[in-house]
Amino acid sequence: MKYPPLTLGWFIYETPIDNLEFIGEDEALHKTITGISVLDNPDGVKWIKKNEIVLTTGYIFYNDFEIQKKIIADLHAIDCTAFCIKVKRFFDRIPDSMIDEAAKYGLALVSVPFYHGYTNIINIINENLIEQKILRQQFILSEAEKFHESFFNREGIMKMLERISNYTNSMTMITTTTDFPIYYRIPPKEYGDFSRIHKLQIQPFNSLPEKTPKELVRKRNFYCNDTLLTFHTFLLPDNKHYLCIDITKKEIDTTIMEVLKQIFSVLALELTSMQIQNRAFSQENYYDSFFYMLSDIKNKSIEEIRVICDAYSFPNDLKKVCITLECQSKESKLFRSLYNAVNQGLIHLSHKYFLCHNENRIVIFLLYPKQIPNVEALSLSNQAALQLSDYLKDYQTFFRLGISRCHTTCTSVAKAYEESLQTLHLQTSDRQTAHIHSYTRQFAFHLLNQLTTYEREKIYEDTVSSLAIYDSENKSELLVTLKAYLENSMNLTETAQKLFIHRNTLTARLSAIKKLLCSDLTAIEDIFRLYLGICALELLKNT
Repeated sequence: MKYPPLTLGWFIYETPIDNLEFIGEDEALHKTITGISVLDNPDGVKWIKKNEIVLTTGYIFYNDFEIQKKIIADLHAIDCTAFCIKVKRFFDRIPDSMIDEAAKYGLALVSVPFYHGYTNIINIINENLIEQKILRQQFILSEAEKFHESFFNREGIMKMLERISNYTNSMTMITTTTDFPIYYRIPPKEYGDFSRIHKLQIQPFNSLPEKTPKELVRKRNFYCNDTLLTFHTFLLPDNKHYLCIDITKKEIDTTIMEVLKQIFSVLALELTSMQIQNRAFSQENYYDSFFYMLSDIKNKSIEEIRVICDAYSFPNDLKKVCITLECQSKESKLFRSLYNAVNQGLIHLSHKYFLCHNENRIVIFLLYPKQIPNVEALSLSNQAALQLSDYLKDYQTFFRLGISRCHTTCTSVAKAYEESLQTLHLQTSDRQTAHIHSYTRQFAFHLLNQLTTYEREKIYEDTVSSLAIYDSENKSELLVTLKAYLENSMNLTETAQKLFIHRNTLTARLSAIKKLLCSDLTAIEDIFRLYLGICALELLKNT
């Protein structure tokens, strides 16, 4: 709130009305003032409203203690802010009997000097109340405008929930009408324990009878992990979602309640917009929203990812390996033909999978139970990719294929897709003829990609640069020979066949390589270091 409410303390200490004497507990000074009434008839109490201050000369109960007691009891029942009695008119001072009686109920009394006219007091109160109402309305409209701006700026539902949570300083949720939490926001200062929990479990504590009208729902209880919280629930205009605000510690401020009433339609519109974007799907491609989630992972909450995965029946609780095929032709008929062939090939593989497509890419998520080790899942996925590639042999010149690592968590679905693309696009001049690439078999390249160009140059210079220099000066092929030798597991026969040279020629080249590198090519550290240098050179050539 950007403005202070009018309180009894303000009335006594900050107005031009001087020499007021407060009688009561200090807590009463914080009570708000929403109006002012004059009491000149014992029956007039019924017209007084909550949080008003009441003015009287005391004439109506002068020398009648029973009426005094009744009025004090009635004012307490109404919860008026203070009972203000003029002195030096009918009372020299407020009687001790009235003070004692008011103390029983905790009703604040104020002694008002006789020279303050009612009109002056009423005008001061009302002028400030009107100013407060104007400021309050400006605040409400200003805050509501922020939500409209959030919608048009596409800041998302989480930004809106964050703002609401800041208002109330409590947990805020969007749930379905079946009490399924979709989005939630927890203010760290109030719920530090919750904010450290990786996965917050939210379950409804009680359920409503089926015939209970939705509009009658006001308060709901939810277990947040092991903590039972009470939420005030508001049915949004789309009749599909509730806005739920935690009121376990305190109720919602009346001004904030007015702000909320102004923004229900914006929240509903944002949720509907998300449904159109994420779940209604476009006519051009059923999977557009799924791919939007894959590429926009940093701006998506875990709840949003789950909603989108659920909308596409994607079993996100399983381990997943992503295989992406990128078609090299933009010809639509060829792409459709390739997609249909992939679909048929997967049926023959007997794997659990999720298949989708977007633009010139076909994406397959191979799915495995969580108890299967990652190594086994990756091995099965690589075998499946080879079998699928064999099934697609008529199309092999039209696509490349990339395989990700194995992933388990909810948010890693997008990471798996990203890795498959990184693997697929990690092409070097010596590797462009290959159309299948696996992340796990390209670790050296992925690690080197995390380094600066300077660091990659240093690795190259400290390992195989002498071979490259020798080849340049003597028109030899020692570096190519070493690369083929390492990639063929240092098997002389297979390496010679790969290079189309005689075994003796290969042996002579290896002798020259060992001499130039001062290594016998047997220590695992040397083999790894030299292969890393070759990979660094390939990346530098394509930088």
